[in-house]
Amino acid sequence: MLVGLYVFIVFILSSFLQTATGFGYAIITAPLLALVLEPKETVMITMLTGLIIRLMMMKTTQNEGSFKAISPLIIASTIGAIPGAYCMSIISSEFLKLFMGVILLIFTALLWKNYQLLIKNRSFAKIIAGGMSGFLATTTSINGPPIILYYLSVKAEENKNVLRGNLTRYFLLINIVSIIISYFAGTLKMEELWLSILMSIPALYLGFYLGEKFFHAINTEVFKKISLGMVFVSSLALILSSISH
Repeated sequence: MLVGLYVFIVFILSSFLQTATGFGYAIITAPLLALVLEPKETVMITMLTGLIIRLMMMKTTQNEGSFKAISPLIIASTIGAIPGAYCMSIISSEFLKLFMGVILLIFTALLWKNYQLLIKNRSFAKIIAGGMSGFLATTTSINGPPIILYYLSVKAEENKNVLRGNLTRYFLLINIVSIIISYFAGTLKMEELWLSILMSIPALYLGFYLGEKFFHAINTEVFKKISLGMVFVSSLALILSSISH
């Protein structure tokens, strides 16, 4: 009962952050769920529920951003997702928890500081960011940080509405690609997950509704700092848990 309530609250929080800022769904959902669920189950649930919240967002962001703008990132991500799915099929649950924790700690620190890379060749940077994002999508479901770092570094989108629209389109497409690849790689078992996915929908909708209400009013920088603080703590918990086993 308590685990179910905890999971419900996690879905509300992460869908709120995703809707209000355009990113952050997996970076909140994955480490918090991995504290109470099996790591591989967590990755697949995060992937599938992420698809649901982004489909909800497509209606409100249909006039923001474009698929053309993110097409190079999608191509690179699709290529990166294939070896990621293979790695997911052979690594142990404890190693996956450790890998997730370390990746999250690194990217949390970078996002907290609004770190920006010195990028001279945007096309090459898109290939690297997209490839890393695709690999992380099928191994950890945490595919957002490389893309966020890219946008922060090139400052390609000054309008937060356009940025949210492009991010929504990107994460929607890479979600679909990751699910398809994971299914054929044998790491996605819907018969074990469908009930959890069904139960997540009310929480996802509530978070989406609140995120839309607060999108124009919320201090997203403050909320992002609070969320990243939670990710930092849960990442440490994941690492300590994997080491203790």
